[in-house]
Amino acid sequence: MSEAAPWYLLHDSSFEADRAADWVEAFALRATPWVDREEIPADATVLLWLGDEQIRELADLALDRKWVIALLAHPEARQACTALGVKGDPRQLIEHYRQVDPIEGDALTCNGELVFSSVVVGSVLSLHPYDINRPQSDWSLLRSALSGLGKLTLNSYKLTTAKEQVINMGVLGLVGVAPTQSSLVGRRFDESLNIPDGRATLLVIAPRSVLAYLWFLLRLLLPGKISLSRLPESLALIRSERLLLESPEGFDYLLDGRPSRSSSELALTVLPERFRLLPGPALTPRERGHGSGGKETVRLNHVPLDGTASVLKNQHLPMFNHASEEEYRDLFIALRDNARPSSSFQVLMVLSVMLALAGLYADSAPVIIGAMILAPLMAPIMSFSMGLTRSEINLLRGAVKTLAVGIAWGLGCAVLLAWLMPFDLPTEEMRARMSPTLLDLFIAVISGVAGAYAHSREEIAKSLAGVAIAVALVPPLSVAGIGIGWGDWQMARGALLLLTTNLVGISLAASLSFLVLGFAPFSRARKGLAVSVGLAAMISIPLYVAFDHLVERARLEERVPEGAVQLLDQDVHVSHVRVTLGEPPLVAVVVSSPERLENAHVDELKRLIREQVQQDIQLEAQLNIRR
Repeated sequence: MSEAAPWYLLHDSSFEADRAADWVEAFALRATPWVDREEIPADATVLLWLGDEQIRELADLALDRKWVIALLAHPEARQACTALGVKGDPRQLIEHYRQVDPIEGDALTCNGELVFSSVVVGSVLSLHPYDINRPQSDWSLLRSALSGLGKLTLNSYKLTTAKEQVINMGVLGLVGVAPTQSSLVGRRFDESLNIPDGRATLLVIAPRSVLAYLWFLLRLLLPGKISLSRLPESLALIRSERLLLESPEGFDYLLDGRPSRSSSELALTVLPERFRLLPGPALTPRERGHGSGGKETVRLNHVPLDGTASVLKNQHLPMFNHASEEEYRDLFIALRDNARPSSSFQVLMVLSVMLALAGLYADSAPVIIGAMILAPLMAPIMSFSMGLTRSEINLLRGAVKTLAVGIAWGLGCAVLLAWLMPFDLPTEEMRARMSPTLLDLFIAVISGVAGAYAHSREEIAKSLAGVAIAVALVPPLSVAGIGIGWGDWQMARGALLLLTTNLVGISLAASLSFLVLGFAPFSRARKGLAVSVGLAAMISIPLYVAFDHLVERARLEERVPEGAVQLLDQDVHVSHVRVTLGEPPLVAVVVSSPERLENAHVDELKRLIREQVQQDIQLEAQLNIRR
């Protein structure tokens, strides 16, 4: 830019010529009042001392005459100054402008009006226009978002792109972003959001639930910028040369934070490379992106469309997500098929039980794990859970029938093998399934959540083997059958309690998970969930008693002295401590000594243990001579 060409200072009535005389004269500026703006020639460099509204009004004239525009920090030009990174006193700004080259800037218009920062449609409580002099804090963002949490409502909009692609969607709000500096670009998103490329950018905020909205809000507050290639689920991105937003019911929108306006349609249009600008000192000019060449970007993520949008329309956002019809249809078909006792299900059931029985008798954990992977019981349990969630009687009947067939095969095979095998002493693997506690219910609940989530997400269905291992349904079923075959009713009762714990825990957790994932409204799931919670409460009573006993045994075992112990005049080694609760509790230990131990030594050991546990005990000591 030739310095010989005069620079113009276009100002409004608030300009104080006397106070500005020194720098106007120093830079040889031609001060021109607002009323004489038509006298400024084409291709001139024009400094603006104007408010936002006058700058908007001037936009068409500046474009027609191809002026090079530079802003001064007018107190009523907050949006324009933010857009171009303008701050500081006039003298410093002019010195800066003398040293920079003009840039070609895209101009975003909303219904024909120039947009400096953003156009906000709907209840976008967490994204407001940015003030470079008063940046929004995380606390103010969170407070404004939470204040309207109970009023969140999705509205229906029709969006038409420049290529006539029509999108009917239900959204909470939309933000049209100008290709300038703003809080959206500078603080929340990566810099590719505002690289000028001749396309208008529209961010769509469309959470399907209050929980999804809170998660989106948390993502905004977390450190690090949001990448446009990995948008949060509640956020969509649309880019096109022109975007037309329509709603027959009308909507309110904010243009650069000005008072709300109402309209039934809103047109966002980009005027590529139309503005010639001198960037302010706080603006980092970015390389221009390759021209879009008519290309459009439409990343809808999980935005409710068409039928799903109509279901959520004009209703308060639910606490939990609503699954789309496509998601529910595909999952329901799969679960309906799983609720049938097919021949393949029965074959796999018999094979898994036989493998589990072999592992239990051989006391082999790896073999038992193989049986867990092979077992098909998780499938009908998930069907049963969905039946509870949606109160689908046919699905419940099919799932119960399939579970009954599977349990019958398991008990039958286990009883038969118990009669044939010449063993009647339980192994360690069998004993491990005879005393369930609240920990087992906790494991079942976590497994139920994992199972429901894995079934609802096709891409992670391969992890179901891990869920089956965590739950371990077949081993307790096999131990129960062995107990029945041996006539050991305490063994059978403990194993059946563990099996029931797993079934109830999985069903309850999976039903709640399907509810949270949006596969049924709470009003429909209420009855089934009440049944599950009631059963869980009933089985929690014996589990709590068993857990209390487990804690008590652990407490006593921790207090029994182990390792090197001196009994009277002799050093011994105490190991393998095991406590059986009773009145009084029985403490079993193994005592090793290089010399023979007498009754006096055993009495001394009992006295030491009684002092440590602070209660009377029975002592069962196995005495070994070690040399």
